[in-house]
Amino acid sequence: IGPDRKVLVSVGSSCNSCEERDRRRAAIYRYDLDGRNGAPFATGLRNAVGIAFRPGTPELWATVNGRDWLGDDRPGEYVTRVEDGGFYGWPYCHWSPGGVVPDPDLTAGDRCKTARQPSFLYQAHTAPLGLAFYTGSQFPADYRGDLFVALHGSWNRPTPVGYKVIRVKLR
Repeated sequence: IGPDRKVLVSVGSSCNSCEERDRRRAAIYRYDLDGRNGAPFATGLRNAVGIAFRPGTPELWATVNGRDWLGDDRPGEYVTRVEDGGFYGWPYCHWSPGGVVPDPDLTAGDRCKTARQPSFLYQAHTAPLGLAFYTGSQFPADYRGDLFVALHGSWNRPTPVGYKVIRVKLR
């Protein structure tokens, strides 16, 4: 539930690379508290597994898993601040350290030009899942307000990657 007293729900894609028939997939939808008046908040997020509001702000953040079967090193996966009305590229584009890349299985047209760049890009197949903003007092004071992201790790790479928690310093 966001600061605007709306419920936000993330629904992942049904595939690696397809045009979804149900527009609620690969998106975050916003609803009234009673579940009515659903509308897209953000789209093009293949699998926004974790979502959380940054404490004391209206900022929504999400961890996003990229697609599989494009090799060991692409596409990148990410954590990002999610903007209301934002389009993040999937299924037509994905992100790499060099920028936005059209998906080889679909025709992107100009869609990649309008995709929002993620806030923090991670290595492919690290599977960022959970995220939490640190508001405690057990760690040093400079940790307060920072974001912790859990990387589940790869399942389809010869050399496993991920399997750790990453601190994202936010100021």
